[in-house]
Amino acid sequence: MKINSGSCPPGGLLRRVRSLGSVVLASLLLSQCATQYKLVADRPEESLRRETFGYRKWLKDGVQPDTVVIALHGFCGAAIDYENLGKRLLKEQPKTAVYAYEIRGQGKDPLKERRGDIDDPEQWYNDLNRFSEMVREKHPKAKIIWFGESMGALIASHTFSKDVANGGKSPCDALVLSSPVVKFRDDFPQWKKDLVRQVAAVAPMARLSLETLAGGQEVQMTHDTFHSQQSETNSWHIDKHTLRLLVALGTLIDGMPDCAKTFNVPTLVLHGDKDFFSRTEDVQAFFGNIPDKKTRQLKLYNDAYHLLMYDNRKDQVIGDVERWIGGLKKKKKG
Repeated sequence: MKINSGSCPPGGLLRRVRSLGSVVLASLLLSQCATQYKLVADRPEESLRRETFGYRKWLKDGVQPDTVVIALHGFCGAAIDYENLGKRLLKEQPKTAVYAYEIRGQGKDPLKERRGDIDDPEQWYNDLNRFSEMVREKHPKAKIIWFGESMGALIASHTFSKDVANGGKSPCDALVLSSPVVKFRDDFPQWKKDLVRQVAAVAPMARLSLETLAGGQEVQMTHDTFHSQQSETNSWHIDKHTLRLLVALGTLIDGMPDCAKTFNVPTLVLHGDKDFFSRTEDVQAFFGNIPDKKTRQLKLYNDAYHLLMYDNRKDQVIGDVERWIGGLKKKKKG
């Protein structure tokens, strides 16, 4: 595999360009300044599928981490959503690094026509595994933690479950699932799910907004923000997603309870009791499916909404994650 490197982008572009290839992932970053990498396929049949995605990392200069958090952002999110966590870990745990990548089909996908769409969820799983391979090559002695927020939690959970089911070893050393959507709300009618699937079978590229699916109801994400307001502040926000992407997410949600049964590594689940997408009792039931009671932990936050790391209890949430990771390190030493 040949790798062609570019140059570090100027200040205004630092948040936009980080490299991740869908065929093979390899790169070297400075702490907060990324170098672009273009991946060249070994086989001619792959040459038309060369792609680069973005990612960010928080890594203390001159330090070889003993733990790396691979972070997956949520629906309509971006890698920058992990900035609060990355900065906290840099300060409190300098030997813990965070790598957060831009998810295929979301607002920082380099192919604009693919934003808001996914051809097959398998691509999400492959991207995560390949990104993890790149991180392991870079930090071969580090423990790997997959951290998924919302949609990212769906991808992490299903990738983990699929890898284990295929007879492979656990693809990471621990899991953190923040605001996982583990079941459709009881007030979301079955007929609407069926209708979306039926229309998607005929017109998979048709698009709907989250607000339309919610019946016009505003989707509150934090104490101060609604989903519809994200377009005013986030350049990567996508107003409407394809029906086939929405159907794919629905399928992943339905499969979450079974995924939990495969978690054989330490797992931390975070949930706010005012989360629009998941009821507390459903998250508790999901958590109960995780087999090892000694290595699982559930953190519930009163008066907190979906975007926990940016809501009014963000300091407590991020502190809990930092201490949990610290606890894993102590157990390793012991």
